[in-house]
This record gives sequence, C-alpha cells and structure tokens, in this order.
Amino acid sequence: MEEFRYRRKKKRKKRSFSWQAILYVLLGVLLFFGVVYGGELIFRILRSSPSPTPQPTEIVLPPQENTMEVVVYFANPDFTALVGEKRYIARDDRYLERTLEELLKGPKDKNLFNAIPKGTQLNAVFVEGNTAYVDLSSEMAKNQSGGTSQEFLSVYAVVDTLTAFPGIEQVKILIDGKETQTLCGHIDISKPLRRDERVIAKVQ
Repeated sequence: MEEFRYRRKKKRKKRSFSWQAILYVLLGVLLFFGVVYGGELIFRILRSSPSPTPQPTEIVLPPQENTMEVVVYFANPDFTALVGEKRYIARDDRYLERTLEELLKGPKDKNLFNAIPKGTQLNAVFVEGNTAYVDLSSEMAKNQSGGTSQEFLSVYAVVDTLTAFPGIEQVKILIDGKETQTLCGHIDISKPLRRDERVIAKVQ
C-alpha cells in the first residue's frame, strides 16, 4: 500500500514537471517573437518618422534685367580703410538716390561699420556737369565722433561710391543745402572732391 502511494506521488511530480517545462517553452517562444517582431516594428516607426525640419538659409536671388549692381563703401574694424559691398538696385533715373540710400542703411557684414554718422539722412542728390552734389542732413556733421578717421572715411565713403558711375568725376557735399568748410575740423569739403582709391582696401 505504501509503495502504491509513493508511485502516485511520483507520477504527479512528473506531470507537474512536464507542464512547467511546456510553460517555459511557450514563454521562451513568445519572448523570441516579441524581440524579433517588436524590434522590427520599432525600426519601421523610426524609419517612417519625419526628419528634423532644416533650418532656413538666406536665398540670394540673381540680378534681374531691371536691376543694376553698385558698390557702397563702409569702414573696416579699425577705421583705417574702406571696404566695398555690392548691392543691387532698380535701374531707373533715381539710381544715385537709391545708391546713397543703400550706403545710409549700413553694411551687411557685421565686421564692417558705417562711417556715415547715425541719423544722417539724404536730402537730395543731383548732377551738374561731371560733379555730383550730395545734400545730407545736419547729423552728417554734428554726429561725427570728432576724430580724423571717421570724418575722412565718411567723406570718402560718399565720394568713392558716387565716382564709380560713368560721367561723375567729383562730389560736392552739402549740409542741409549749404556749403560748409569742414564737417568737424579735419577734412576740407569746401570744394568738390575726386575719387581716392588709396583708401579702398577691397570690394566684397
């Protein structure tokens, strides 16, 4: 009798062991397919996800037939020379005015400086013979730093910009429609000034 009970317990243990083995196998199979197909699903999601939006870049449009290229001049970092920047303006009878407006706007290159004093406005520009007359507001004189370098470069930024045009050989600067001897005591502007390329470092 005792031997029979022992055999029944032993059979129950074997059956219990066989179910546990089957359960472990099933879990292993599920885990295997979960890793394989789950990884593939994640890969597909990542591959189909939108790429980061690219940063906008400055678009430089080519010149059109109704535009013209001009060069305006600004001071280098140590105020010892002028550096030219190319601009495109409308090709019409206001090209001198448009060119000077580009000069007054200041440089696009952050390493350059506008030699024209802040607040200066263009009153008028006209040509008589081979001379261009540029009438600027009083800020051109009263907002000078007082140094020779800025005064010299502010004068020749105007002169060298306009004398690049055919037929203009010299420039006379006026302040609020009046002639003046000098802007702040260093450069004589009582007479028209001719182009001076020695002060030009480069054109970019």
